[in-house]
Amino acid sequence: ISLPPSPFTLDARSRSKWSSTSMSLNIDPPEASFPAAGGTVTAKVISTSESRLAFKVKTSNNECYRVKPVFGFIEPKADAPLEIMRLSGPPKDDKLVVQWAEVPAEETDPKAPFAAGAQQGEVILPLKA
Repeated sequence: ISLPPSPFTLDARSRSKWSSTSMSLNIDPPEASFPAAGGTVTAKVISTSESRLAFKVKTSNNECYRVKPVFGFIEPKADAPLEIMRLSGPPKDDKLVVQWAEVPAEETDPKAPFAAGAQQGEVILPLKA
């Protein structure tokens, strides 16, 4: 049985830290602080890539943090807002992980590359409360 080639490619550059110079994706600011009582910060997910990227956001504490959007696209050399909301809860250091993958221009579902296992890297945003 022969399967058609996937539009997604795998790359060995996964699990890189945010400060790496070879990243295709960065987050500004590089760290977010919240009062334990809760609050909202809008960060920017910034593409330094020549390719269109899909992204997926995960958090180490789903009880205290909500993010919008969880999945999305970023055009080459562009940025996208990422709203991070902290609910009231005990002070704790957490993190957001933004995973990314290159996608073709015709891709319409930002979840598809991650379902296909095509994640190419990630950026970690420390969260402090």
